[in-house]
Parts: sequence; C-alpha cells; structure tokens
Amino acid sequence: MNSGDDRGDLLFLYAAGALDGAERDEVDAWLEAGGAAASAELGRAVDEVAALVGAQTPIAPPPGARERLLARVAAGRVVPLAARDDGWQRTLLAAGLAGIVAAGVAGLWAYRTGEAAANERTEAVRAELEEAREELAVSREALASLDQELAELEARTDALESEQVIAQKMIETMRAEDSESLALAGTGSQPDARARVFWDWDTWYCYLHATGLAPDPQRVYAVWLFTEDGVVGVGTFHSDEKGEADFLGPVPQDIGHVVRAGVSVEPDADLGSKPRGEVVLVGPQA
Repeated sequence: MNSGDDRGDLLFLYAAGALDGAERDEVDAWLEAGGAAASAELGRAVDEVAALVGAQTPIAPPPGARERLLARVAAGRVVPLAARDDGWQRTLLAAGLAGIVAAGVAGLWAYRTGEAAANERTEAVRAELEEAREELAVSREALASLDQELAELEARTDALESEQVIAQKMIETMRAEDSESLALAGTGSQPDARARVFWDWDTWYCYLHATGLAPDPQRVYAVWLFTEDGVVGVGTFHSDEKGEADFLGPVPQDIGHVVRAGVSVEPDADLGSKPRGEVVLVGPQA
C-alpha cells in the first residue's frame, strides 16, 4: 500500500464498502500482514464511517433524476467511473466525504446551539415558576391571616350583639309591669356578698346582679328559686375578678309561688334537684 494518506483514504473507502477488485485485495493483504496495528486503524475508519452515517439524514433524489441519468448514459455524455482516473475518483470521493463531514459538524453545532438556548429558556421558565409559587405562598399566608382576623372580628361582633341582646333583655325584665324582685344577702363564708334577683312572670325570665362574690374558676355559682313545692335550679354563672356577676336565664313555667331565692357554690354546671354546695346568698320574698 502507498503512503499513509493514501492508506487512510483506502481504509475509509474499504470500511464504507466502496472498494472492489485489486484495491480491495490490496487492503485485505495489508490488514492480514499488519496485525493488531492495522486492525486498530481499520477500527478507527469504521467508527468514522458509522459516525457519518448516523449524523446524516437521507435525502431523496428529485423526481425523474434516474430517467435523465439513463438518457445521458445512452447519449454518451456520462463517462463510467471505471474509465476515469483512479486519483480523480478518490479526489472526488474525498471531497464528497469532506462535504458530508462538514455538513455533519454544522448540523451538530446547530443542534448544540439550539439545545443550549432551549436549556437556558427552560431554566428561565423554572425560575419564573418558582417565583410565582413563592408569591402564591405569600398570598395564601396573607389570605389565611385575613380569614383569621375576619373570624375574630365576627366573634367579637357576635359577642357584642349577644351582650346587647342580654342587656336589652335585662332592662325589659326589670322594667316589666309584672316584674318582681328579691334582695339577697351573703351568708356563711361570704357574708359581704350582695345580690338582687328580678323575674318577669309574663316572659318567664330571671335576671340577677351580684357583688362581693369570691372569684372561683374551678367552680360555678348557681341561681335557685325556692317555691312552696320545692327548689328549682335556674342556671349557673361565674363572677369576675372584682366579684361582680350578671345572670340572665329563663324561668321554668308553672313553678308555683316563689318564697325565696338563693345562690350556691357548685362543683359544675350540672344542677340537680337541690344545691350540692354551700348557699352563699339567700333572700326572703319582698
């Protein structure tokens, strides 16, 4: 085989299946005699051909190309490859392969450039998405805070409305034409306690205002009406830090004649048929 460049071209053509006849026999003989080094060179040539084949997209010939070529051959205007100079054939083939390689490199560069641009845009979109998520999280947190403030405001409004209703009912109970009242005085462990209880037999409501009661968060105070037929528990309440308390509650109808009222200290709000704890306020009927 000739020089290294010629051998490289022949190996490339050999790997591409473009050699026949004497040149193919020559390459076969050289490969057989060259041993491992020759096999390595052939391997590189095969890799180059495979890379070129994998990088190209087949292009279909234009319509009628085959018919026009056959017509030119029949007219004698096309010289068969076998009749041309071998060096010219190799030069033409090498130029064609160089064009293929150049096209493949250009295509790869364009692909890599497009891929880089796509990656850059993808990262930008991801950053925008993450920023939007953070803004959404802040918005949700602000919304939750507003919801909590609204709930607290509604609770305060309901409490004020409830207090207003209770205050109005207290006034109505005390001003009712058929309203009755009793003054209660402290006894036992709370001699300084004082209270007055009102009830309206038209609406069947009872209102009590007390002072001087010892605050006791562990227990409750209970209002009792003592009748000729027995004792009726009306309801429970707590006193504030100053010892003051207000109670408003319905009175059971048809309880009979009330002879006195009282307030006891109870362990819980579950009222039975009579006081379980100490009676700390009591008063006769006025």
